[in-house]
Amino acid sequence: MFFRLKIPPGLDKSFWVAVLVILSVELALHSEPIIYRYRSVFAVGRALDKLHYVEKNPPHLLFIGNSRTDNGIDPRTISHAIGRPDAYSFNLGMPGANMLSYHGIVERLNMQGLLGAQGIHTVIIGLDESALQEDNSLGYVGFMAHRATLWELNRYQDWLGSYLRLWSYSENLRQLREPDKTLRFLEASIRSLDPVGGAAATHLGYRAGFGAAQNEAQVVRQENAAQQPPSPGVETFLWRTIELLQSQGVRVFVAIPPLRDRSSAFLDTSPAAVSYQALLARLQKQGVTVLSTSAGYEPSEFINAGHLNDRGAQRFSAEIGQQLAMQGIQ
Repeated sequence: MFFRLKIPPGLDKSFWVAVLVILSVELALHSEPIIYRYRSVFAVGRALDKLHYVEKNPPHLLFIGNSRTDNGIDPRTISHAIGRPDAYSFNLGMPGANMLSYHGIVERLNMQGLLGAQGIHTVIIGLDESALQEDNSLGYVGFMAHRATLWELNRYQDWLGSYLRLWSYSENLRQLREPDKTLRFLEASIRSLDPVGGAAATHLGYRAGFGAAQNEAQVVRQENAAQQPPSPGVETFLWRTIELLQSQGVRVFVAIPPLRDRSSAFLDTSPAAVSYQALLARLQKQGVTVLSTSAGYEPSEFINAGHLNDRGAQRFSAEIGQQLAMQGIQ
């Protein structure tokens, strides 16, 4: 005797097929292997590629930040500057990420026992104005943010989105309407396909000279963020991240990436940037060393107004590496 599903009146089989498809997509969005599979299509997949590499090959120096870190720090140049082998440092920059995601990653690494003297003993946060704004345009928060902290800080929508990812990530899934994205999705479904700039291991997380891949809309958002003070709700995650790192004996530094057409708000002494000046003072008060960079970067060292090209990144990385060496990072 076979069990036969009875379909309620008014509902046909197409309804249940639709339900099955929706549930399947939701489950897929909770599978890291599947997200990783599409690392060449979605930013979250590339971020997981980097994170998995760090978990399997913990560096001693870890750089976290957004796209300005992603394409502005070459770990091999850093390692050379401090006299260490290539694998000594890693760039975990994630384009479009903010402090919610940085904090979640640090919590995850801590839960795996990777922070401290025998593992990741130094973290350098690439800090700019957009890292402190309420921006989740690439959908990292639902995947990377720390759920318990989201709940504790009354960020219930973000907390719920980490469980209902089809809802929270729907804007990013709509990218598949673009022919180029669709073709890349199909190709990644058939064979393993690395993201633009190569796999995490290729350049130790650094996306070298990736000019054409820079999302212009993201550049505009980052520049618009420079006109706004830090979001209090996002800034809280900065202090939580620093407190967690320091509690594990990790030395924390901040690096402020150079910009082509203006000074970073952190370095702006005008009244308009008073909130960033206060934040910078608090960083120093909490024992965080803010690394300085030389002025006078040439326009030819930038991809666009906010991002260094490979030439600029090599200069910036060498400066950061030299300062870390002067700070006794061995």
